[in-house]
Amino acid sequence: MPSVISVQSHVCYGHVGNSAAVFPMQKLGVEVHSIPTTVLSNHPAHSSVYGRAIESLLLHDLFLGLEDRGAFKSSDGILSGYLASVENAKVIANAIKSYKQLKPKGLYCLDPVMGDRGKGLFVSEGIPELIIDQLLPLADIITPNKFEFDVITQTNAKTFSEMISVARLLIKKNSLRCVVVTSAEQPVDKGKPKIGVLVVKAETAWLISTPYLAVSPSGAGDLFTGLFVGWIVRGFSEQFAAQKAICALYRIIELTLSAGKEELDIITHQDCIINDIENYPLKKCE
Repeated sequence: MPSVISVQSHVCYGHVGNSAAVFPMQKLGVEVHSIPTTVLSNHPAHSSVYGRAIESLLLHDLFLGLEDRGAFKSSDGILSGYLASVENAKVIANAIKSYKQLKPKGLYCLDPVMGDRGKGLFVSEGIPELIIDQLLPLADIITPNKFEFDVITQTNAKTFSEMISVARLLIKKNSLRCVVVTSAEQPVDKGKPKIGVLVVKAETAWLISTPYLAVSPSGAGDLFTGLFVGWIVRGFSEQFAAQKAICALYRIIELTLSAGKEELDIITHQDCIINDIENYPLKKCE
C-alpha cells in the first residue's frame, strides 16, 4: 500500500487542508500520516474561528515521531500545504531535507498555499519568501493556483502559452518534475467561460478544461492536490492524476452547490473519488 505524509491545516468543522485531503487519499487506498500545521474550529472564511498554529517544537516532535516509527523510509511522498508561521515553515523544510536523505527518490509535492485571486495574500509575513527560497528548491512537483503561480514567478502570464514558458523556466531553475497550475482562466468559448488546470513538464504540457463556477467552496485546492498526489503514488502519470483529480473535484463541487451546502460535501459524495469519471479530457498543448 502506498503511503504519504501530509502536512497541512486541520479543522474540526468543514473540509480544508488535511480535513479535505486525508480521507480522499485513504479512499484511494493510500496510507496517510497526517501532521497538522494548525488546529482550528473551522476555516477563517466563517464569521468566527478559534484555535491556533501548532507550536514549532511540537511540530518538530511530530515529525521526529514519524521518523522514529520508520514512516520517512516507508512513505512514497510528502505533501505540504498551508503554513501557519515562518517558524513552522522552517521546521517543515528541515523535515523534508531529512526525508530526502532517507528516501532520495521520494516525492515532495509543494502546494504553495499563500493567496488567491480577489483575496490577495492571506498568510503571515515572510511565508511567501520562505516558500520560494527554502521549500521550492526541495520540491519535485508544485500545485499553485494562478495567483500563487504569479507570485512565485513574479510574472502575470495571460495566455496558456505564456504560462507554459514561465513554468518551464521554473522547472529548469529548480529541477522540478512538473508544475500544475490550477484556476487558470480561459477565453470565453461561445459565451461560456471556462477554467483550466495546466500540467507542465519540461517537454510536454496538457490542459484540462471545466466550466467556470462563480462560487467554489473553501478547500477545493486542498482536495485537488490530495487526490492528485494520491493517484501519483498509485503509479499514475502527472497528467492522468490531474485529470482524475479535477474530474472528481468538479463533480463533488457541483453536487455540493446543488444541495445548497457551503462546505465541500466530500463524505456524502465519496463515490466520486474512486469512480472513473472522465468528463473533461486531456488536451495536449504542444
